[in-house]
Amino acid sequence: MMARKIVTLFVLAAFSLFNFSCFSLRTRRTATKNASEIDRHDTEIEIIVIVTKAGKTVKFQEGYPGKIVPSEDSVFGTTLQFFEIDKKDLKRLLADKKGNVVEIETVDGLTYRTVSYSEGAESISFSAYVPTTIPFSDIQQVWIRKRGLGTAFLNPVFIITVFCGIVLIAGAVTWAENWTLTESCPFIYSWNGEEYVLDAEPYGAAVTEGLKRTDWVELSSLREVDGKYRILLTNELDETQYTDELKLVAVDHTPGVRIAPDLTGRVHTFSRPLPPVSAVDQNGRDILTFVRENDKVFWLSDLENKDPDGDAEFRDELVFEFPKPAGAKKAKLLANVWTTQWGSLSAGKFLELCGSSLPSQYEEVDRHGPMYGRFLSWMANEELYMLKVRVETPGGWKTRGMIMGGAPVIAKDKACVLDVGDVPGEILRIKVLPPVNFWMVNSLAVDYGEDSPIHVTELAADRAVDHTGRDARPALASTDGSYLESPNAGERTELVFTAPPLEEGLERTVLVKASGYYRIHVDARGEPRTELIERVLGEPGFAARYSFGEYLKWVEGLRAGQAPAKRRR
Repeated sequence: MMARKIVTLFVLAAFSLFNFSCFSLRTRRTATKNASEIDRHDTEIEIIVIVTKAGKTVKFQEGYPGKIVPSEDSVFGTTLQFFEIDKKDLKRLLADKKGNVVEIETVDGLTYRTVSYSEGAESISFSAYVPTTIPFSDIQQVWIRKRGLGTAFLNPVFIITVFCGIVLIAGAVTWAENWTLTESCPFIYSWNGEEYVLDAEPYGAAVTEGLKRTDWVELSSLREVDGKYRILLTNELDETQYTDELKLVAVDHTPGVRIAPDLTGRVHTFSRPLPPVSAVDQNGRDILTFVRENDKVFWLSDLENKDPDGDAEFRDELVFEFPKPAGAKKAKLLANVWTTQWGSLSAGKFLELCGSSLPSQYEEVDRHGPMYGRFLSWMANEELYMLKVRVETPGGWKTRGMIMGGAPVIAKDKACVLDVGDVPGEILRIKVLPPVNFWMVNSLAVDYGEDSPIHVTELAADRAVDHTGRDARPALASTDGSYLESPNAGERTELVFTAPPLEEGLERTVLVKASGYYRIHVDARGEPRTELIERVLGEPGFAARYSFGEYLKWVEGLRAGQAPAKRRR
C-alpha cells in the first residue's frame, strides 16, 4: 500500500525536465547549441504556492519562494498571515513618517513587519509575512514558477501545477532532466506586451491522423500590441506534431460576461454562472472546497490504499448539486477540468504495448478501419480522456454531455450544454466518474440563461514563419490535410495577426482555433503484447487498473533512484 504523499524534492526534479523540453527552446532560439550542450543550471525553479489536502492555499511572499527542508520533510517559507491580539499583549508600535504602523513588537518578544493594520477598542488587527512550515504529508499540490534563460526575445514565467501522490526520495533529482513527464500536444504562447506566456494546449489525445480534431481554446494572456496579436506555436516534447489549421477567433461581447467554447466550437456566454452548493465523492467526503471556484485548487484522486490487483472499482464518483430554476430546460455547464500528468504519460505507455505492430495500428485507425471504431468506443467507455457528464432524472442517471481532457500543463474553461427538461424540482444533480489518477477537477458552474449576443471574427495570420524561415501560412490556412510538420523538440512557428477594431462598450475574448494531431515517439520494435492489448481495449476498467500498476512501478523506480530507459524511436 502506498501513502498518498507529495515530496516536493521530486516535484522540483520532475519539472526540471523542462530544461530539456519546454525550456530548451529558449536556448535554441538564441544560440546554435545541441540539447546536450545546454547548461541546465541557468534556469531557476521557485515554489510559489502550495495547496494542502484540506484545500487551503498557502502563497509564499513574492521574491521569497518556498524552500525544501529535507531533514524535516517539509517546505519552509514566509507567508502572509492575519492576526488579532489584545492591546495588553502589545509592547511597541513603530510608525513611518506618514503615521502608518510598519512594525509591531509583542510582550512575548515577537516582532512583525506589518502589511496592514487596524485598531479597535481593546485589540489590534494586522497582517504580516511570517515564517511558515508545511509538512510534506499535508501537501496535495505545488505550484512552481520556473524562470528560464531570459533572452530578449522570449522570457516567459511559467506557473505549473504539480501533483504526484507518491513517496519518493531526493535521488530523483539526479535523473529527472533526462525524462519527459508529459505526452501532450503543441504548446501555444501568447504575447502579453512584455513576454510570451504559455496559454494553450490544443487537441490533446489526438495521437494519430485518424483522431485529428479541432480545438478552440481561450488565450487569456494575449494582448493587442500596436494593432497586432502575436503567438508562438511550439513543439517541446518527444513527438512529431502535425498542425493542419491555426487561426484566432475574436469574440466581442458584453463586459463582465464569461465565454467558453463547446466541443464543436460554438461559443456560449455565461452571465450568472452558479457554483455547486454541494459536492461529494464516493465516500461521502465533502470536496466543495476544491471544486467551487476556478482558483487552481483541484480535486484529485485519493491514491491511498489503491491496489491494482484488488477488486475495488478504479473510478471515482463525484456528485455535484446546483440550484435550478423551476421549469429550466437546459443548463450550460462551465467546466475547468484537466487531464493529469500521469494520464498524459499513460498515452505513450498504452501505445508502447503495440510494439512493432504500432505502424499498422496507426494505419488502420487513419483509414477508419475496425481499430478506429474500437478505439473510439474504448475512449467513450473508459473515459480516460473523455469524461461523460451524467444528469440525475426520474429515470436514473442519464449521460447528457462530454468533456474533453488532454491538457496536463494548462487548461481553460469548456462549455457543455445539458438537457435538463426532465429534471424536476429546484436542484440539479450532476455526476462524473473519472478513472483513478487520470483527471483533476478545478471548478464546475452552471448557467440557465440564454446566450447573449456576441460578434465573432475569425482571423488568419498575416505572418507565420517556422523555425527554418519558411512561410507557414499555406499549411495553416484551412483544415485540408496540408500540415505544418514539426518532428523535433525546440521547433517553433511565430505568427502575427491583425486585431480587428473593437466596438466601444464591448469586451473581447480571443480564442485559438487549432486543428491537427501528433505522433508520440515510442519504441515500436518489440513484439506486440497482444493479450495485454486485448485486456486494455476489451475489459471494462482494466485500462485504468493497468495504468495504476505502471504508476506504482514508476514510483518504485524513483524511490530506488533508477532512471527509466530513454524512449527509442
